[in-house]
Amino acid sequence: MAAGKKRVAVLGGGFGALSAAFYLTEQEGWADKYEITVYQQGWRLGGKCASGHDMREGYGHRIYEHGLHIFAGFYYQSFDLLRRVYAAMERPDGHPNRDVWDAFTPEDGVALIDHSEYASKDRIWYLDFPPNYQIPGDDLTMPTVGDSIQAMVGALIRFTPAHTTGPVSASPPTTPPPSGTGSPLQQAFNLLKNYFDKVVEEVKEDIQLVEIEFAMREVINLIEAQAKTVTSQQNLEGNLTVYRFLMSAYLVQTILHGVMADHVISRGYDSLDIYELSEWLYNNALTIAKQYPEWGDPHERATALINWAPISSAYDYVFGYGDGGDESKRTFAAGTALRSFLLLSVGYRGHFFWKMKGAMGDVVIAPLYLALKKRGVKFKFFNRITALNAHPTEDVIASIDYVEQACLADPAAEYRPMVNVPLPGWPKDMPLEGWPATPLWDQLADGDALKAADRDFEADHNDQPGAGDVKKQLVLGQDFDQIVIGISVGGLKQVCASFPARLPKSNWGPMFEAITLTRTCAMQLWHTRTVDDLGSKGPDRTYAGAEQPYSAWSDMSHLLSRETWHGAERPLGITYFCGQLPGPENGKAADEKARVKAREWLSQNTTFYWPRGGVPNSPYGFDQSLLFDPDPGANGDPLDRQYIRANTSPSELYVQSPKNSLYTRMDADESGFSNLFLAGDWTRNGLNAGAAESAAKSGARCAAALAGTLRPQTG
Repeated sequence: MAAGKKRVAVLGGGFGALSAAFYLTEQEGWADKYEITVYQQGWRLGGKCASGHDMREGYGHRIYEHGLHIFAGFYYQSFDLLRRVYAAMERPDGHPNRDVWDAFTPEDGVALIDHSEYASKDRIWYLDFPPNYQIPGDDLTMPTVGDSIQAMVGALIRFTPAHTTGPVSASPPTTPPPSGTGSPLQQAFNLLKNYFDKVVEEVKEDIQLVEIEFAMREVINLIEAQAKTVTSQQNLEGNLTVYRFLMSAYLVQTILHGVMADHVISRGYDSLDIYELSEWLYNNALTIAKQYPEWGDPHERATALINWAPISSAYDYVFGYGDGGDESKRTFAAGTALRSFLLLSVGYRGHFFWKMKGAMGDVVIAPLYLALKKRGVKFKFFNRITALNAHPTEDVIASIDYVEQACLADPAAEYRPMVNVPLPGWPKDMPLEGWPATPLWDQLADGDALKAADRDFEADHNDQPGAGDVKKQLVLGQDFDQIVIGISVGGLKQVCASFPARLPKSNWGPMFEAITLTRTCAMQLWHTRTVDDLGSKGPDRTYAGAEQPYSAWSDMSHLLSRETWHGAERPLGITYFCGQLPGPENGKAADEKARVKAREWLSQNTTFYWPRGGVPNSPYGFDQSLLFDPDPGANGDPLDRQYIRANTSPSELYVQSPKNSLYTRMDADESGFSNLFLAGDWTRNGLNAGAAESAAKSGARCAAALAGTLRPQTG
């Protein structure tokens, strides 16, 4: 190592850790300041974002994910990161993913499952969100509370039945509502705009707050006037479009009242995290309902609102139920939830969703790995961290315990983790770099024996160490100077188990107590018919609000172009599912439970979503021949040759955002140890919800903390 360089050990290869490493290499002259090494268990990077290609003959290099991964239009930091990463790789013309925009495809339509009484005959609610001319990543500034509530009222104008000519469309954030209508909603929008333009960016004086709160009270009344106008002009009985507009208006009124009552404009979203979202919504909805009792019993109306599809779907979006998906146990802090809801619905840039044209590992993680390798960052695979050890008297990490899970067949070489996926229709000398679904056994010592034993390196943790682990240690001053820890909370509870006692006044103990984790499951199906041919009314969409444990699913048939199927015998459609998995099972027992739940889910839901796919007397409600079987001569259930998995290992557990947990989260530089910096969606990063965007934001903050340029954040 050159004199003066700091050795940075990056522990974990998830999106947060890799983001921190990459942003650190974006600093001018970084190579003269740092020597960076990433330590990763197993054979691939990505953490919960990891994916792999099935390399077996006849399986078409098909993609396996940990779940359903889709970028939202408010992933500003993620797109900033990936635009930089793709530029750094300098891939040649003709490469399937040369540019970041080659690697993503927009999705502007979603479908919510509406369980309300009015929707009993038409439960699938199709919403279209019109694109706008903004580009995610151009501007990392998050909309203010004022910006978001203005956009929310603007969107409500387009929900008005008089403006509806097809699937309901929300307002793109930068498009003003129709002018000259003179409607109460138009007046409301103009009133908000007038007041927020007056107070510009920051509310500092009480008189400004008084003016804004006066305006918001008037806006609530104007929304009410619009609702009554609509019902006077159109028959509400049996009119689902009118009902959904009225509920949308009620939701906007409720949010406005809550923002006003809790002074969110001056105090910030974070001030609401003492409440659970449904608790906060119910209390404010009840206040609104009592103001306008002509709509019916206030308690029934408020209860209907918190159980309405947009709210229940928000919980699905963040795996926000306790006990593995118990819908009666909601756990989503109000401030974090409100920020996320408004960013998702009216804060998107370009498009509502951005689907990856490939596996997440190929589109997001592989470019990060390749760009970092190109810049000289080192990677140590099959190295699982087991403990961080503090100095006995100084607040510094003095050593890192780890185990070497496997030895390389060539000790002088480094592990080469990538495979080339030759995509049909693309030049043969331009393959897609991807991750295999299993280790590349030929590079490992005793690889054949490890393969025969079905060695699962990613299932290892401190309670269940792997066979053949060799204990080793990294020492401060010899092997590292600074540490980035990007391991998720489930793993941190083991790796950093000594921290609460060592730093009793720190947030380590409170965070471990406050932040809850949940098990998830995923199912991927390959079909012999297109999703449209199965009778889906909304192909190419993502659905939320379905039955647990596969409560969200999406048509992912566009990924057929990123797999290598040849000839007439090939799948014609793909669907991905995910949700929360109940129960205590782990490992293979949990995988089997996920399969059992998959059969139950399909038997109960197939004909609802795919009317032309259902047949009687089928074990899962549809003709088994509709599942594309890559090994049709094999014995057993063809569903077992689809891809179904449970995510139950400590680092695979999803990090929730329950109430009263926000202030136990730590920012990148708040570990309590002078040489330990934090990265991951579990940190306090400005979004504070389990999402790739949280991980990217945390990575950027971690790199800034290492460089000494971290700025305070506001809530």
